[in-house]
Amino acid sequence: MFKIGPYIGLVEFFDQKIFGYAEVLFWNRENGRKYAYRSFMGPRRRFIPHNMIAGYCSSFRKKRYIRISWDHERDRISLIFNMNGDSARPSANAAFLANYSNPNACEMTAVVPAPTKSRCNASYACTATIHGSLSLDKTKRSEAMPMEKTDGSMLLNINRTYYNFVSACEIVLATGLVDGRQVAYKIVMQQEESVDIENVNENFLFVDGHCTPLPPVVITHSFGLHENWVIQDTENMVDLTFTPKSDHFRDNSFFVARTQVHTIFGTFEGVLKTKDNESVVLHNFEGIVRKQMLRL
Repeated sequence: MFKIGPYIGLVEFFDQKIFGYAEVLFWNRENGRKYAYRSFMGPRRRFIPHNMIAGYCSSFRKKRYIRISWDHERDRISLIFNMNGDSARPSANAAFLANYSNPNACEMTAVVPAPTKSRCNASYACTATIHGSLSLDKTKRSEAMPMEKTDGSMLLNINRTYYNFVSACEIVLATGLVDGRQVAYKIVMQQEESVDIENVNENFLFVDGHCTPLPPVVITHSFGLHENWVIQDTENMVDLTFTPKSDHFRDNSFFVARTQVHTIFGTFEGVLKTKDNESVVLHNFEGIVRKQMLRL
């Protein structure tokens, strides 16, 4: 996930061994316009590497070039994409660079065992300040939108897991500045939680390079996906309300496999607490939530 200039969005790779896809999705926060680009990839050995010290994920299609790379020895994380436009969207080009040595950078790894199987869900997360630009080319309907290089924030998440025949989860993601502090968080509610969920989960809060593990939460949207979401725990560390603004729905099928994903851009209101009992008050803080179902 990234937030830079007037844009907020996601760059996603999905690796199912037999096939995979990559997607770039972002919104203009000023006018709410959405830009989505997708690339399907055929069988190959691996899209997402196992090595967390150095590696990359990439899509080398001529019209959909996307590359995310990380290297601890060289002290950098980079994201580059070059997406050709069509009649529905402009061409988009971006290059972002972050450093692990940045004071706001922080990493966390979580391994969550399945409740009834000898399987686990491993997740790696990193947040840092990014520097770069994202520019849109001119089309028949809109002028070019160049951007000078500027600072922003990012949240890198790599997840490896064994899925059930049908899996479902809801994910909350956000990154940005709150009263001059660099804040990022990820909150997940899924089908297969750990037996000891209070102590073993993948929820976290990053504030100025310090990590706070968060307790399990309950995510509800009683009046539908496009009405307010409530995200709360039982320990008064998480109390958030999410107001949706724009929904991107993706429904992919490949033989018996199928994915249905709602990626929703909106704003958060509420309070998060750090491990030092410090309150992080969010007001009109932009982020993304996802509701996804996967059938293998």
